[in-house]
Amino acid sequence: MRPFRERLYFIDNLRVFVIFFVILLHTAMSYMVYAPEWWYVVDEQRNLFFDLFVLLTDVFIMPTMFFSAGYFVLPTLIGKGPLHFWSDKIRRIFLPWIFGVLFLAPFISYMIIFSRSDTPPDYLSFWFGPFWGPYFQHAHYWFLGVLSLFFLLLTLAYLVMPGSFEKGDRTYPSPLLFIVFLILTTGAFFVGNLFYHADAWVNVHYLFLLQPTRIGIYVCYFLLGAYAWRRWWFTSSGYQPSPLGWSVAAVVSGIVFLGYRLSFTNATDILPKAGLGFLHAAFCMTMFFACLALFQQFVNSDAYLWRRLAANSYGIYYFHMPVLLPLVYLMKPIAIPIGLKFGLLSVATFLICFVCLECVHKIRQLFPSQKQRLYSSVR
Repeated sequence: MRPFRERLYFIDNLRVFVIFFVILLHTAMSYMVYAPEWWYVVDEQRNLFFDLFVLLTDVFIMPTMFFSAGYFVLPTLIGKGPLHFWSDKIRRIFLPWIFGVLFLAPFISYMIIFSRSDTPPDYLSFWFGPFWGPYFQHAHYWFLGVLSLFFLLLTLAYLVMPGSFEKGDRTYPSPLLFIVFLILTTGAFFVGNLFYHADAWVNVHYLFLLQPTRIGIYVCYFLLGAYAWRRWWFTSSGYQPSPLGWSVAAVVSGIVFLGYRLSFTNATDILPKAGLGFLHAAFCMTMFFACLALFQQFVNSDAYLWRRLAANSYGIYYFHMPVLLPLVYLMKPIAIPIGLKFGLLSVATFLICFVCLECVHKIRQLFPSQKQRLYSSVR
């Protein structure tokens, strides 16, 4: 059976929405009352609202990104074959990950010292010295590294069992599936939290930077995306989640999760950790399906602006931190209401990245490659 090719515009549009929320999240972290000590630029103006916003937003945005990647990986892998699939992923994911870690993450990490010191070291001294010690990190490019690993493992599984990844029958998820998925994601968070803080990051031999409490959840959502594609979810004749039911569940679970998280921030006993794992997983799942349902119902559009935003969503994610952090630093001495500062920085970062990427796109159209000229002549 050939891979199913119905275009689900709402998933592309949801990815744009999630990446904008990534920018909101990273902007908000500069204005948290209890911002992490390692956060790159911290403003003197702070408000507890941004702490609450970060606690909620940080739960569901990356699982949504991994689900989207999992949903679209199989039709590409099956349609192109492993060789062409990886030639594309090396160019679009693997090499940008390496470039980002080696050349953009050092600049992002340098902002920690630059924004806090009157006499920071010169950049090259930092790059060749402290960056490879206590300041080493992947910044937001960790996502590309983990995604590359997921693609590799899925490709190996496909080579061993190709028949298991073909399109299957249309099936609707039973309540048992959601219960099992909730148990798996709860267990993934709980096991990681037994050994690490809920928000801890771990450097795995410089190759990967990940959160032990989240990595298992990302695996689950990535595989759920692949399973959803195989079972025709979200297509015109497949499973379509209820906007009202999932939205109500997301609001209720979000309120309960936030109250519990504030009450047991540094819990050390087993039962509080188990409770935190369950509520984290429950809010993540309900919010994720609520977003899917709402976008499928109301934002399943292929309008020109949505198409251009979707086409540039990866680039916006890739470049937003080098744009955002200098803007946050420049805005520090400006005394305007904190909400206005937060909104201006978030929107400005998104628009600057989008407009610059669109300009590059227009320039490339003026000088098409030989492959593009051949395609145009054939068409």
